[in-house]
Amino acid sequence: MSTNRKQRVWHTAGTILLCLGLAACQIAGPGVPATDDTSARIQANDRTSSFTFTGVGDNLLHDTLFVYHEQDNGNRDYSGMYSEVTPYFQNSDIAYINFETPCAGDAFGLSGYPSFNGPLEMIDTLAGMGLNWFSTSSNHSMDAGADGLLAEMAYINEKYPGIFYTGTYPDAGSQTMPAVMDVNGIKVGLASFTYGLNGYTLPEDKPWLVNVFVKNEETGEVDYALMDKILDPLTAASDVQIVSMHWGVEYQNQPSDMQKQVAAYLHKKGVEAVIGSHPHVIQPAELLESEDQQTLVYYSLGNFISGQDQNCTMVGGMAQFTIDYDFDTKRATIVDPSFTPTVTWISPDLRRYNTQLFRDYTDEEAATQYVTVVQGQDCSRAYVRDYVTQVMGKPENIQIVLD
Repeated sequence: MSTNRKQRVWHTAGTILLCLGLAACQIAGPGVPATDDTSARIQANDRTSSFTFTGVGDNLLHDTLFVYHEQDNGNRDYSGMYSEVTPYFQNSDIAYINFETPCAGDAFGLSGYPSFNGPLEMIDTLAGMGLNWFSTSSNHSMDAGADGLLAEMAYINEKYPGIFYTGTYPDAGSQTMPAVMDVNGIKVGLASFTYGLNGYTLPEDKPWLVNVFVKNEETGEVDYALMDKILDPLTAASDVQIVSMHWGVEYQNQPSDMQKQVAAYLHKKGVEAVIGSHPHVIQPAELLESEDQQTLVYYSLGNFISGQDQNCTMVGGMAQFTIDYDFDTKRATIVDPSFTPTVTWISPDLRRYNTQLFRDYTDEEAATQYVTVVQGQDCSRAYVRDYVTQVMGKPENIQIVLD
């Protein structure tokens, strides 16, 4: 929460041990495409306003997703993979995705695991879905090299200047230039950080290229000075702050001590929401509250789509919430936060992919899942329900939407 409402807008631009489950309560409302009722709120009181947020996890582009699609369809339009969830983004003020793997295009060699690089046309697909915030800082940000990352950012800047990308920068001056989205009169500050770079290092002449918030991966020492360097000017330039954190331990359903410590730090800094990624599986969510601050933390939204091969990595999450802001008190209130499970379906021959909400996923689809047919793992509706419930539990004030 900021005490300064000055606007500065910058278009910055594996296997899990616990693949188990229970069932969470479903409460009507969340998990449906958001509707914009902010105009009514503003008319009722011109000193308050609101915005809606929808966010999803890792867009993890194994090469089978884009290579087979082009072979079978003769194009690079990937929108069909996401068509069942696209309306949720199009009806939200802020629509977020963890970009996860770079899309620098053919010039840098398309590739999958372990060093990823997807086609530029994937950016076109995501933009066409209505997504307007990409978190581009991840452990894979440097997989296509510094030039590849710069090419990706240049493509977004040229073709989609209205899309915000955060955590990576085209030049040194951009790193401390706050990314602020003006939404219904509320200045929403956006930032992203990653714990590391998949074994790569930043070029000596470009230390500003990616926000890496861990000084030493072996010790887990956090670079709070860097985080302050990014967040302090962001707070000064915005009313509300949302931060994307690429953190945690892969395939672990519980947040690490470091995740908890950094979440507490972000709460103390006045951040309203934290969107976590990297583990490739879901982790719990919680609402941190103190006398004058709320911070909604989604520790990990898991995979949004991927070519991974375990039942737990097929399950992701969609975060949705509304933030009400009072311009007189400078207080932000989080309204109706929810977590809605998503499921990725992969054909047994690895040639077709789609992602959908759990409530739309059928046992007929589960029976034809790659992880069911080839891996011999349970990916039924019952499995997903039980798994989500065990991991997410029944968090106070956060709705888990299963039906």
